[in-house]
Amino acid sequence: MKKLVLSGLFAALVLAGCATPSASSLKPGATTAEIRATMGTEVASYALPDGGKRLEFRGAGARTYMVDVDASGKMTQAVQVLNTDNFRNVKAGMTRDQLLMTLGQPSNVAPGGRQGGQVLSWNFQNTQCQWFQVSVDAAGRTTGPGVSAMLPACMQAP
Repeated sequence: MKKLVLSGLFAALVLAGCATPSASSLKPGATTAEIRATMGTEVASYALPDGGKRLEFRGAGARTYMVDVDASGKMTQAVQVLNTDNFRNVKAGMTRDQLLMTLGQPSNVAPGGRQGGQVLSWNFQNTQCQWFQVSVDAAGRTTGPGVSAMLPACMQAP
């Protein structure tokens, strides 16, 4: 009986350790400290025009959350940005910084081939496992709106 109880406690601890951050429990007005307590440390931070910041967090699997805070450090919104609706926000001529602020850090960066620049790729999930790819030229600007590509299997986020 003791072994069964200890096994159950061990399993609960392991599962709790596997829990991944999700912005769904955050409410507008949460402080930066509360956000970090829920989400962990951000992987990147971007300045917003009004003096606030956009904080980027990696979630479970192919998910990236952007949490916006105002100049006083209070949350105004939190969204999961790797989705087809948000990919429509990518336009030709965006700077690399604008692209990263929209989609977060890419899952993969590859050379752009003969044309130079780079191809940035984000793994995401909808009803299928897919990649979204955007080419950035040598001057650091997007060359088009990006494309989605099907994958046979999803790559797991680190």
